[in-house]
Order: sequence, then structure tokens, then C-alpha cells
Amino acid sequence: MQVTQENELLQSLQDMIAAYLGKNPQLTLNALAQRSNVPVTSLRRLMSGQQKNEIAPHSVLNLVSYILREKNLKLLLSKVDACVAEFLHRHFGNFIFSSETRSYNPELNVELRDETKYLIYKLAANHNGTDLRSVVENFGSHGKKRAEEMLAAGLLQESDGRLHAREKNFSLDVQIAASHLPALVRFYKPQTMALGRNSFFSLSEALTFDAIKEIKLLQRECVKKISEIMNKPESLGPIPYFTINLSETMLSETSPGDFQ
Repeated sequence: MQVTQENELLQSLQDMIAAYLGKNPQLTLNALAQRSNVPVTSLRRLMSGQQKNEIAPHSVLNLVSYILREKNLKLLLSKVDACVAEFLHRHFGNFIFSSETRSYNPELNVELRDETKYLIYKLAANHNGTDLRSVVENFGSHGKKRAEEMLAAGLLQESDGRLHAREKNFSLDVQIAASHLPALVRFYKPQTMALGRNSFFSLSEALTFDAIKEIKLLQRECVKKISEIMNKPESLGPIPYFTINLSETMLSETSPGDFQ
């Protein structure tokens, strides 16, 4: 059964790529790989039928998002074949809320691999944006240079002295976002806890899979409520604030056990 599902997924992706290249004969497979931020080796294996293992989920997301020119994650699932939609929902469903219009842009994945650009863009994505003074205070002259580069590229837009992200409600490839977690955590200032600006909780225990599922569902509900608070007009203010909701097993990637 699993083999059949994988074959359907690979065939659907092959058909999608072939149709896209057929409509755009000037494009090569290498060019498609570069523009969609997918390793060219992965596309070559896929198109030659040599894809032995499950294709990386973020590569599938990048590919179909680019080909269909659809940035809205929820809408994207409705535009692909059922096997592709099931695959993407299995891997990314926890990040999609029905009330959101969050966008996913493969081009941003390329630009925001740079840690400083990512942090500046995140600040600029706030409702009130940011400014060069704040950028320099946080990231120095290097940050100023990165902000100017993004302005020149059209990723940032300036209005009344404020810098605003071109796409306010954006999502990144999970692997890229995870790579920037240490940079976000560095903003945590335990010495200011008495001021009521931050919080920190760290819990760990060996659990059953059912308990882990229960915790994940609870976290999802909490994140939905936090998102609702953040999007209330009366909540919007001058303080750039972030929250990270993360849970994971303390196992290596090669540890046995199927959690699906």
C-alpha cells in the first residue's frame, strides 16, 4: 500500500514537471531546480525514475508552490492531485490553520537563508515594520548593508521612514526556519524576566506516542489562540514580540520507530 502511494506521488510530480516544461520549452530542468529551490539531483532522479527513497517533503512543497504559483498553503492543497495533497498535509498540516492566509514563497527561501536578512525581514513583517536605526542597533553596519540590499531587491519597501516586508504573513521552508532558531533564541534575555516581557518553560520526559500526540494537539490549540490574539486590531502595538513553540524527541534521525 505504501509503495503504491509513493509511486502515485512520484508519477504525479513527474507529470506536473513534464507539463510545466512542455509549456515553457525555454526552461531546463536545471533552471527549474534553481528557481524552485529544489536540488537538481532530486529532480533528475525523479524524472529518470531513479528516486528510490521518499522525496524530501520541503522539496515537494517548493516544487509545487513554484509550478502552480500558489503561495497560500491552504489553497495549494486544493490545487494538487490527491496523493500530493495527502503527502503535503501529512508533513505540513500542523502548520496550516483554516483562518490563515499565510503565504509560502520559494524565492524568499533563497533570500532568507542569510540569518541577518531573515531577522530584519521578520522585524519588517510586523504591522508597523521597522527602521534603519533599529536595524543598526541590533545588527550593526552589516545589518544596514543587508537591509539596503533587500530594499534594492524589492523585498523591503520604505514608507514614512519605516521598512516593511513585501510579504507580511510569510512562511519559510521548515529546514531554513529551523536553522535560524539559535539566532531567535539569542534575543531571549533572562535578566529582564522581572519586567514581564518574556517567559521560559522547559519540560522533558520519556513518553508514549499517544501522550506525544496529545501534547501536540494541545500546542496546536495554544498556537491558534496566540495567533488570534496577535491578529486582533486592539493587540497591535510598538513592541516587536515573538514566541517559539517547539517540541521534539531526543532521538537520532536513525532511531527505530514509526510515529506516523
